[in-house]
Amino acid sequence: MGATFTLELSVQAVHRAVASRLLLAVTLAAAACARGTEKPLSAEGSATGAGPSGTSDDGGSGDGGDAGDEGASPPADASLTTEQIEFYLDRIAPKIASRSLSYGERELIRLTGEEAIARIVEGWTAEPGFAEAVRFMIEDQLHTSGARDGVDFSLPGNLAAEIALESLPWSTILTADYCVDSAGQHIACDTGAPYESGVLATRAYMIGNKGRFNLGRAKRMLETFACRIYPMESEIQIPLPKPVLIPMFRAETPEEQTVEEAAGGFGNGLACYHCHSQFGAHAQLYVRFDDTGLWREDATGLQDPAGEMGRSTNGLYTSHMNDPGAAQSENSQVFGVDVENLRGAADVISASPLFQECTIKNIIARAFALPSGASDSIDAELLGELARQLTQGTADPPITAYYRTIFTDRQVIDAVLATMEASP
Repeated sequence: MGATFTLELSVQAVHRAVASRLLLAVTLAAAACARGTEKPLSAEGSATGAGPSGTSDDGGSGDGGDAGDEGASPPADASLTTEQIEFYLDRIAPKIASRSLSYGERELIRLTGEEAIARIVEGWTAEPGFAEAVRFMIEDQLHTSGARDGVDFSLPGNLAAEIALESLPWSTILTADYCVDSAGQHIACDTGAPYESGVLATRAYMIGNKGRFNLGRAKRMLETFACRIYPMESEIQIPLPKPVLIPMFRAETPEEQTVEEAAGGFGNGLACYHCHSQFGAHAQLYVRFDDTGLWREDATGLQDPAGEMGRSTNGLYTSHMNDPGAAQSENSQVFGVDVENLRGAADVISASPLFQECTIKNIIARAFALPSGASDSIDAELLGELARQLTQGTADPPITAYYRTIFTDRQVIDAVLATMEASP
């Protein structure tokens, strides 16, 4: 089916948003058709048949509206005008270069036409503003920035900025064996753990996403770097067997729930197993990190009998595991692979195709103010196609390659141009 996503417009153009979204969906369908992946379009540029299942209601069907009018997106093989190129680059410049289009860049567009798009986007990824754009993306995603109570919450952003500035593989965001201070120097990370794991093994991440049973930390990791939420496909994350889990998380029906607090409405206590058979494996990776983000060798993972449900002793959180030995261990399973600890999990996640597709989704979503993570605002087919382009030369591309691949793709360009008439 055609690849679709929806761009949100300014407040001043809200009354024209529906028409704009329709144009955008038709444009992406046209681009997919040109690549042989969609039914032919009519002479007016409208797709025949309904849009892809699982997408939003406005994502892939319609009669094309004013697609043939002046200012609308051209067919995928048509040349772009200077006005269209400027409109497109003006739209994305702040999210890539942290600035607006320059006079010199506008002259380059006038002189070279469409060739200017790739040259300008590549130039942006070599500028300091690009590093700051990547920093802000990670800080927003992980809820980390600044400093508080003696903790440097800028460590994740610092690492992201260095990766962008030096065009390092994006997997480094999870696998770096160092942190980066405000002066740009490599330092040991601050959790005290006997391993490093990029942004995950920082006190900033641990504090910013702490919570009972370590659910917040696990959820943020999965949604940010794999664009999944619990429950997910069992072929991706194999559910843990019921006997492995504490009684509360074995329940699939109200009758099976034997824990009074859960039966009384804690979480989704009447059907815990559905989610927590997967949740538990990821939460276990954080069992030795306390509420201040410090790694504790003495963690037991056992529920504090006098404490709130989900809390262990000494500021730690309760494990999902029923066996006391397993409850205190960082050993777990991620995407069907046994791992020793959080670092092992980071290696598995960053090597997964989900990581690349999720990164693409996050970049597009940030550029156009769309929901990211586990949302369906950007069609899976578009993400898969961009990921295939991205990895043709390397299995572990740098973050600069992500931006060049995404923002020089004609489907993405046409989607933005489809909003020209609706823009103020």
